[in-house]
Amino acid sequence: MIEEKVVPKVVPLATNRIALFMGVLLAAPAAAQDSGWSFAVSPYLWAPGIESAVETQWGTVGVDMSTSDVLSDLDLAFMGAFEARNGRWGLIADLFYAELSQSRANPLGPLFTRGRIETSAKALSGYAGYRVSEKERLAVDALVGFRVTDLELDLSLSPGVLPGQRLGVSGTWVDPVIGVRARVAIGENWFATTLADLGGFGGDSDQTWQVLAIVGYQLDARWSVQGGWRWFSAEHELEGLDVETDFSGPLLGLTARF
Repeated sequence: MIEEKVVPKVVPLATNRIALFMGVLLAAPAAAQDSGWSFAVSPYLWAPGIESAVETQWGTVGVDMSTSDVLSDLDLAFMGAFEARNGRWGLIADLFYAELSQSRANPLGPLFTRGRIETSAKALSGYAGYRVSEKERLAVDALVGFRVTDLELDLSLSPGVLPGQRLGVSGTWVDPVIGVRARVAIGENWFATTLADLGGFGGDSDQTWQVLAIVGYQLDARWSVQGGWRWFSAEHELEGLDVETDFSGPLLGLTARF
């Protein structure tokens, strides 16, 4: 998905360390070029809405937060991607973290007066990619890899006809995934990228998938900015309860290539 009391004896050591650090930074692009590898690092801000449902013995409790709800509560998620490429082959790592919560009145009718779900989700996706097509303005990569998902949900039900209840479920699992990524040049400096994957078959999850669609602008040979939308979904049984969680929302990021 890629800087007081001065002790004279210390100054040379600090200066040497800074010089060494700067030398490493300056040498990195040349070293990568010599080895045939290129790298990209991309941090993003992501503001996802969430739809989540938890099966309980009294029925299903759901959460539905739009992106505007998330922004009004100042809940933001972080995501970042790293890519290493050599010729047609590439390695991609993608990580996101989101922590959101919502409460609603009478989630199960008169049984409880209010329900609140707090959701914490982390997902790390790793892919090996092979460029199956590369034309003047279009590049397509086939992807195969895995996703590690960590999900925690805390459900609180305030007293109604029934006394108050609190359910906490959590789990970490790994799924195989397959996917595809395409990048299209749509102008001298503009480009669009889409990535989609699907997993869960043969793994512990009922299903997991994600779609990423972005439009970017190449500032120069190294730097680019991009914005777009990301959808992510995971269905899984946690501690005997069926849980479904969907995230979707806008993102804004920066990429550095070296």
